[in-house]
Amino acid sequence: MSRNKLTFEFTTALLLALMATAVSAQNIRTQQIPQAGIAELQVIEDSISGDEIVDYVVGVNQSQILSVDLQTSNSASYFNITPAGSNEAIFIGSTEGTVADVPVRAGGDYVIRVYLMRSAARRDETANYSLAVSVGAPEFADSLSGGPDYWKVAGVGGGDALNVRAGPSTRYPVTSIFRNGQVGQNRGCRMTGDQRWCLVRAANSGVTGWVAGRFLVETAAPRSPEVPEGGPVGNGTPFDATGTIPCVTANGQSPQPCPFGVIREGPGNAGVWIALGDGNERQILFEKGDPVTTNSPQEFSFEKKNYTYIVRVGEERYEIPEAVVYGG
Repeated sequence: MSRNKLTFEFTTALLLALMATAVSAQNIRTQQIPQAGIAELQVIEDSISGDEIVDYVVGVNQSQILSVDLQTSNSASYFNITPAGSNEAIFIGSTEGTVADVPVRAGGDYVIRVYLMRSAARRDETANYSLAVSVGAPEFADSLSGGPDYWKVAGVGGGDALNVRAGPSTRYPVTSIFRNGQVGQNRGCRMTGDQRWCLVRAANSGVTGWVAGRFLVETAAPRSPEVPEGGPVGNGTPFDATGTIPCVTANGQSPQPCPFGVIREGPGNAGVWIALGDGNERQILFEKGDPVTTNSPQEFSFEKKNYTYIVRVGEERYEIPEAVVYGG
C-alpha cells in the first residue's frame, strides 16, 4: 500500500532501497514467458530459496504497459523489472511495492527478476509466490490521467459487501469490506487481465486496499472535518477527524484541552498531530495499535487504561482515546 503512504518528516528513510539491486547472482534461473495469452493474464506459481533468483523474460512492444504483481509468502521477496541487457531497473520492488504498471518506452524483451533480499538469502529462507504478468494498456493509470480523485461504491447486490483485497486480483486475501455508498480516494487503477482493479483509501477510516473497479463510480471529495481554532496543520493531507484531547505540556500544569487532528491508515495505524501553541505541534505515530515514535527527542512511554492511551513525552502527557486512532 504504497503510494501516498502516511509518513512523518522525522521518520528515518528506508536505507534498504539502496540495496534493492544488491542481490546475489550466483544461482539465476531464466524462464521465457510465452506471448500467447499474455494480453489476458499469465499467472506463474513458483518458489525460491536462499540466493536463488528467477528471471522471467517477456517481449513487450513500444507504448504498451507491462503489468506485474507479486503475492508471496515471504515479505523479503520482491521483483525488479529491467530491459534485457541493461543493468538499470525501471521498477524496484523493495522501494515501490509488489504491484507494477510500467509504460514501455522501447519495444523488446524485459526481465522480471524475482529474488530474496540479501539478509533473507543469507538465512536460506524460502518464498513461495504467485506472479501475475500481463501486457496491454490499463483503463486508468492513476487519478491524474483519466480517473477521478474519489470513488463511491455502488451496485453491490442486496446486503452484500465489496471485498477489499491485499492485491489486484481475487487470488489475494480479503483484508476488509466496503459497503454501498462508501467513499474513498483513488490511489490508482490497473488492469489484471480483462478486469479493472483500483487501489482505494476509505475516507475517515483510512482502510486501504484493492477492489473490483466495476463497483466504483466517480463522486465528489468527502467534506473534511473542521479544524478547531488554533488547531494543528499536520503534513498537508486532510485530517480524517479533529477535536480536542486532555493534555499537559509542562511539569506542574493542570490538564487542558489540546486541539488535535488525525490521519488514519487502516486499523491501528495513524498519525496524530497535537497543537501546543505558538505554531508548535506534537506528532505521535501509531502502528498496529501502539504509539511507536514522536517528533520529540525526549523519551516517550505509554500505557493503556480501558480505551484510552496515556502517552508521556518528557514532561508532556496526552490522553488519546482509542477511537481517535481506530475511528468510530
